[in-house]
Amino acid sequence: MSKVPVIVLSGFLGSGKTTLLLRMLQEAASFGLSPAVLMNELGKQDVDGHLLQASSPGINVEKLLDGCMCCSKKSEISDSVKHLLGRKPDVILIELTGVANPEEIVDALTEPALLPYVKLKTVITVLDAEHVLEYNSIFASDRELVHTLRRQMEVADLLLLNKIDLVNDKQRQTIEKTVRKWNERSLLLPTAYSRFDLNLIFGPLQAQELSPASSPTFNRKLQVVKSVRSKSQSSGHTMSYSRIQTVTLSADFPHFVTQRTVERFLTKRGSMLLRAKGYFKLGSGGESYLMQFSGKRTNWQHASFEGKPYLVLIGMDLDAETLEQEWHQHMTESSF
Repeated sequence: MSKVPVIVLSGFLGSGKTTLLLRMLQEAASFGLSPAVLMNELGKQDVDGHLLQASSPGINVEKLLDGCMCCSKKSEISDSVKHLLGRKPDVILIELTGVANPEEIVDALTEPALLPYVKLKTVITVLDAEHVLEYNSIFASDRELVHTLRRQMEVADLLLLNKIDLVNDKQRQTIEKTVRKWNERSLLLPTAYSRFDLNLIFGPLQAQELSPASSPTFNRKLQVVKSVRSKSQSSGHTMSYSRIQTVTLSADFPHFVTQRTVERFLTKRGSMLLRAKGYFKLGSGGESYLMQFSGKRTNWQHASFEGKPYLVLIGMDLDAETLEQEWHQHMTESSF
């Protein structure tokens, strides 16, 4: 029985992983591939999963919520992958949370329960060109997270320098020089909206017998992890972050909600808020919208979501009780 190839999508919060995943799912059929997806979200609410299933109805998806796959949810990876394997996919796409160390996931895929059935094909790390140079200073107090962000770069087979349209040539050169300090060998592609020629990834999968080593540009730093390792050889697990937290807030209000009201609340959080996303019903018509906030930029798009509106905040040292009070006070005052 041939092993099912696995592609891991890594990268910090808001870098463009889900955008890439959506496009990969849309184009997989043109390569004759039937994909399955394992998604992980830090929060209790499944924001990206709804977006994924709305974009690709019928897609085989397993979701791990309320925790990081490389930490608290690592023990659940095996069962989730086995469920996907039961649906006979040609390839499994794993989207990590923005604070996950892909090294831990690679390690999980070599566990005896999965090793006969799956093989790691590629680790893709998406970098946010607009903010990647700021990470070291922003997260200086969270040594675990700084280590994780470096490992996301170091272990990648393919690096996407995304949002390249938001930086100038001089900034781009500085970014590329910095990235190359941590990963000298892997292919580095500049992208906007995570767009690149997917033949680079999906093409070899059309001929399942091709070896991953057929691409000379791919990183080999993970060979020791990709190979079978005994328990005594496995490195001890450490958290991939310490100060990142998630808070979920209800957005189900009896009065009208506007984009401006929500954005004003997010702006007041300052630099401690790293990411926000959620579903809202806006205006007098109560139309459903998906809101995505990252890097001080907010994007809204129509959605087919029919559940109760909610907002997920991801940031450093978030106080759930205080945020909930401020959120409801802000939304109540804005209704007058």
